[in-house]
Amino acid sequence: MDFRLLIDMLAKANINSEKIYDLVKEASSLDLSKEENQRILIREGAKLANKNLTKEMEDKIILILKEKGISSDLLNYVK
Repeated sequence: MDFRLLIDMLAKANINSEKIYDLVKEASSLDLSKEENQRILIREGAKLANKNLTKEMEDKIILILKEKGISSDLLNYVK
């Protein structure tokens, strides 16, 4: 999974870069093929970005990840 697009988006949102790298470090230690681990990272990313995340939004993000991975579709959805 290529996280560069996601990191760039978080960096542009004026989020503490140290916290972004902590999240990336956490992601590298998780089995990202497991949906629950993906959900953990999605929730943590939303907290970093100060975004409210509904269950429906989280489900939609998971669906996009399953279908397309980290893509422009996903980034457009989470903006």
